[in-house]
Amino acid sequence: MTLFRPTGLATASVKARPSAFIGTFAALVFSGTVTTACVAMAMSASRVPVSPKQAALYDIGIAFSNLTVYMAIFVIGQVMSLAVAQRGRESALLRAIGAEPRQIRRMVATEALWTSALALPVGYGLGVLLSHVWFDGMVAHGMVPEGMTMSVGLIPLFTTAGVLVVCSQLGGKIAAWRASRPRPSAALADSAVPGSGRSGRIRAVASLVFLAGACALSVIAGASSAKDAASEVPIVLLAYLVAIGLGGPWIGRLATAVAAPLLRRYGGVSGELAVAGARARSRRLAAAITPVAMMTAFAVAQFVTLCGAAEVDWMAVFGTLLYAGFTGVVAANTLVMLTLERLREFSLLRTVGAEKRQVTAVVVAESAITALAGLGAGALAGLAVLLPLGQKVGTPVSGVPVWVWGAMLVSGAGIVLAAYCAPLARMLRVRPIDGVTRRSA
Repeated sequence: MTLFRPTGLATASVKARPSAFIGTFAALVFSGTVTTACVAMAMSASRVPVSPKQAALYDIGIAFSNLTVYMAIFVIGQVMSLAVAQRGRESALLRAIGAEPRQIRRMVATEALWTSALALPVGYGLGVLLSHVWFDGMVAHGMVPEGMTMSVGLIPLFTTAGVLVVCSQLGGKIAAWRASRPRPSAALADSAVPGSGRSGRIRAVASLVFLAGACALSVIAGASSAKDAASEVPIVLLAYLVAIGLGGPWIGRLATAVAAPLLRRYGGVSGELAVAGARARSRRLAAAITPVAMMTAFAVAQFVTLCGAAEVDWMAVFGTLLYAGFTGVVAANTLVMLTLERLREFSLLRTVGAEKRQVTAVVVAESAITALAGLGAGALAGLAVLLPLGQKVGTPVSGVPVWVWGAMLVSGAGIVLAAYCAPLARMLRVRPIDGVTRRSA
């Protein structure tokens, strides 16, 4: 007997927690923007006579489109998992009063579909704008074949719609698996203590499998020609990033253990609270670590390429900014979501006497842990790819100036800190007892 309509559940869930879907919406919008621009570039290039420039632009459009899809599925799965985990108690209550696993999965799939439908017009519109900016830049650098004009049209629209639907549904399946898995009698207990038991072991094994696969791909790419190795770098990098995404809880725990002595020594009570909070929320922290690591890894790969090149290519610069922006936006939204979900916790701290500056110090300390985990994992992933392959494709890691590394790490840490602190002004305006009451209601 069907007691719940997934459409109704999805509507109620989005209305109750709209902020939980901001990160998913942002990731889908950016995916739609990049896909529209890349497909428009490939289609525009296909309409002119074959030439070396024409073939290069067409291949670049297709390659960027494929990379965007891979990244979108991975990132959207992570962000949606966080959104679903933030309302784990609601899902547990639904299971306890009779909702079937398939109904929970359909509810999440419906939410993902609606979010992709809302993201499509925004992403397509921004993609049209981006395609013309991209094209104008290539014209200025003499990279466009004679007679080529930029035309967007309906094919990029339909392609983008298909990509957003597929990515949102695959991401939704990843997110819904854990929410629908527990038995009704255990659902509430599981929601209170996330990330334990069999699922944690499966995740650890999967992370090691992907890590081994990434190492094997590095060896294979190292044995191939320079041209093939250059095209395989993004795939190898993504394999490492998948391993990081799956191993996020353990990376977070390691970063917490490394940072704990300094935070306890110089942060006092706030540092101790930050360490305890990071340990207790290691699974949630994984959702923040992954996009930060992705942003850092792609930046490392691209900056090594730029510094090793004899002349800077407009396309390389554009690609660096594009994917750094993609992952940066997703990382920032994820971190904002993580901070917003802690209104009750911060309100309790205020109720027992913590001052605003102490709560702020806790958030800053936690942002340092996240930055250490995400930037460290991303930098290691980038180096794991480029140390064996960089020389082969003509861009050794040693060619990167020290100031580039410093600028990259400082900017990444700045994004993490800004995203963590962005919701604080709003949250600290809430009276302590009000925050506890709201989240308890």
